[in-house]
Amino acid sequence: MRKTIFFTFLGLLSLAEALGCRSGATEHIKVTMKKYSFDPAVIRVKSGDTVELEVSSADVQHGFSVPRLGIKEPVQPGTPAKITFKAPAKGEYGIECSVICGPHHEDMQAKLVVE
Repeated sequence: MRKTIFFTFLGLLSLAEALGCRSGATEHIKVTMKKYSFDPAVIRVKSGDTVELEVSSADVQHGFSVPRLGIKEPVQPGTPAKITFKAPAKGEYGIECSVICGPHHEDMQAKLVVE
């Protein structure tokens, strides 16, 4: 009887870990900025996860900015910027280039989707 209870508990604990421990995970995502786009253009993460972005520039200096989250980092060619934050509440957050990088700078936008 004790063995049955122990193995049942162990099985339930493993199941709970597999199903419920998604919250608090770490997402590693590479982002490339270039005139006048982001790759990927949509970044999807889970609310509550730690997000580690490695943002690089394929051409000129850019700035990676998520205004609603207070994120604003310069991105130099050849030197990726590391940006770490906790994913906020579910929703969509605009991403933009915060350094004027050319005549179509205003079109350089992406989206952070928090699920």
